[in-house]
Amino acid sequence: MKRVKPDLSSGRGGMVDPEFIPSDVRKNLMLSLVHSPLNDDQKSALLDYANDIGQMVMDGELKSGKEQREQIEKVAADAHRLLSSLKMMSEPARDALHAHTDYLAYGSDPPVDLDHHIKTQIKDPRTTLLSSSWDWITALEVAANYSAEQFKIDKTSKPGQMRARGLVAMLAERVRELTGSKPPKDPASWFAGFAECLGEHLEPKMTGPKMIGPRIIKSGIEAIR
Repeated sequence: MKRVKPDLSSGRGGMVDPEFIPSDVRKNLMLSLVHSPLNDDQKSALLDYANDIGQMVMDGELKSGKEQREQIEKVAADAHRLLSSLKMMSEPARDALHAHTDYLAYGSDPPVDLDHHIKTQIKDPRTTLLSSSWDWITALEVAANYSAEQFKIDKTSKPGQMRARGLVAMLAERVRELTGSKPPKDPASWFAGFAECLGEHLEPKMTGPKMIGPRIIKSGIEAIR
């Protein structure tokens, strides 16, 4: 029986509401950017990003940072084990797997079905199933290890705080993409004003009053490299 692929998408999907942040909040967000180094186009780009990413971050269940990190670490560990198994395969075993895989890709009536896009890649003379698998599993291990390292967890960390810190980190990363520099950590800076204004709109969904404050802003900026 063919295994059913689970939903591995980010968030719940669906359409992004371009007016998730209402006009009055947008006006206040724009006012908070008056003293920023952003030009008008960059301000609009940051505001559009805040609208979209704020909606995505708020869409989904809350889990503790510790639980999230443990799940990601397990993925990294399992990917490492699979890479070790691939590395230990003997040449005869590799040849046998390649031969049977080719039959599944080229055969007119193979007993086991592979998805069409997988068959197409297997038929590509520039790659093989094992080689492509190695590359993707290696990327998964590296990405999972990096993701796990980004969780800054202490005894006071709560799911809502982790979500707020992640949102600030993504906003800070967007600012760096637009300007070439991280935003300031100063709690009196334009970036703090922008993040706090956005937080006031999102906080009813973040399960806690004043979730985006100076500590969250500072740690969110520090989380990006």
